[in-house]
Amino acid sequence: MTLHTWLVYGLGFILAWALCLTQVNGLQCYGCNIIQGQRYVDVGCSNPEVITCAHSHKGFKHRFCIKTESTALGIVLTSGCATSRHCQQQELPGVRIHCCDSDLCNSATSWYPVTLHYIGAMFSLLLLRMWL
Repeated sequence: MTLHTWLVYGLGFILAWALCLTQVNGLQCYGCNIIQGQRYVDVGCSNPEVITCAHSHKGFKHRFCIKTESTALGIVLTSGCATSRHCQQQELPGVRIHCCDSDLCNSATSWYPVTLHYIGAMFSLLLLRMWL
């Protein structure tokens, strides 16, 4: 391999590694109809905000993103950070509770940003290989 090839592969590896490490800062979830600090976050859930979860709540660790939906209306009622205790609650009549454990997994979309990071990294590596 030439020096140019090593540099291109090294750059591709560094980019792929950096994309994987973006999740280290703490769990991020979409938040709406919740109070964070002293303010309400996106009342109405029309445009959920990305929030970084506090490490714990009343002694329990925030390890999940949560989304509650009305089964009758088909709309999101709340979304935000959750503990395992929140996720183990029985579903209420007319309310669906969905918990997940990766960044921004409580969105309404089927493509999660983490999945898109991996697909983008692999696509970049394929392009680099074709370029050589």
